[in-house]
Amino acid sequence: MLPSHFTLRVSGVVMIGLVAVSFASILIRWCEAPALAIAFYRLLLASLFFAIFAGKSALREWQALPRAALRIGVLSGIALAAHFATWITSLFYTSVASSTVLVSTAPIFVALGTRFILREPTRPALFAGIVVAIIGAITITATDAGGGHNSWRGDLLALGGAIAGSVYFLAGRHLRRQLSTPAYVMVSYSVGALTAWLSAVLLQTPLAGFSGQIFGMFVLIALIPQVIGHTSFNWALKHLSAPTVSVLLLGEPIGASLLAYLLLGERLGGWTIFGGVMTLVGVGIVLLTEVREAASRG
Repeated sequence: MLPSHFTLRVSGVVMIGLVAVSFASILIRWCEAPALAIAFYRLLLASLFFAIFAGKSALREWQALPRAALRIGVLSGIALAAHFATWITSLFYTSVASSTVLVSTAPIFVALGTRFILREPTRPALFAGIVVAIIGAITITATDAGGGHNSWRGDLLALGGAIAGSVYFLAGRHLRRQLSTPAYVMVSYSVGALTAWLSAVLLQTPLAGFSGQIFGMFVLIALIPQVIGHTSFNWALKHLSAPTVSVLLLGEPIGASLLAYLLLGERLGGWTIFGGVMTLVGVGIVLLTEVREAASRG
């Protein structure tokens, strides 16, 4: 059993991480730059941070692994760039609440990938959770589509971000068995930044010429939700199970929605709230099912 002071330490780090990631949507809304530019600088600055503080040791870890591991690391970075590009874009089309709830369905796609790609057995409760979450997601999208705006585009982009995020999570789950957190994220973030840069060049998206204020927002987005937020949860993975950490991350849509109400003046309709609750309940069922399966495997 963990000592009380250590339990408080883990809880404190997780809470700091949750607050940090909840600010991501707000900071992105305040950053008047293209989505690819935001994704590029978020990943570039975060990768530079880890390269400075853990670059040498991280390279030694990677050198000890086979080339197949590096290919998975590259896939992870590409998926992460796609995740940020689609999700960040979604925030300019739909509400913060809808976007963060829908992108939080990534564990659903992870569970499906585990079942049908990795061929791992699953319980019926998992599929029940998926059905509940899908009903909630459809409710949100249908409500937004009925509003006569382009919100449904943002909803679909957020779901695309969830799918890309699930690929990133599956790749990370494989590599984290062999690598430390800094070694893994340094390569993943670096490849993600390179992918975002190449995409911006191909799509002729500007990456320069921004004001000092916007560059300041890039730094805040990289520092607060990425370095502080994501790193806090990666640190917690040493002391808590991955499904437990994933359940805790379900607090992000709640925190982001509250911040959007206070700072952006966003209000939620009844059906959107219903759909959001259904989606989060469904994802929660999926994650709790994974916890029980992990416990049964010992």
